[in-house]
Amino acid sequence: MSAISASELQQRLSEQLQALSQVGETLTLRLLELEERLDGLEEQVLELDSRNQAPTADQAETGALLAATEERIGRLEELLTGRGRVQPLALRRPMPVHQEGSPAGEPERGLDPFPDDEEQPFMDELSA
Repeated sequence: MSAISASELQQRLSEQLQALSQVGETLTLRLLELEERLDGLEEQVLELDSRNQAPTADQAETGALLAATEERIGRLEELLTGRGRVQPLALRRPMPVHQEGSPAGEPERGLDPFPDDEEQPFMDELSA
């Protein structure tokens, strides 16, 4: 076995130090590229957030419909829990005007959305 001389040892250490510095440089460059990509993505997210904060007409209409729906559900819950008599909300679409021939307090038969049904016999009663 031959003894390693001091000059060979210095040569080997310098080569390993150079390889280590190349790895460090490569990692630093990759880290900088990653930071640039992250900055670009953050800008895109901020841009999308700013676009979504200004509601469009469709979003405003949808929000109004959702609010009305929540209010109706709240009123239905009040009715179901028996907390008192709640008047139904008016529909948002215009209701047809009653014709002159119908009495003032009675809606026309075709316009009543919930007409009272007459009692109907069950199928068992019809076959007997």
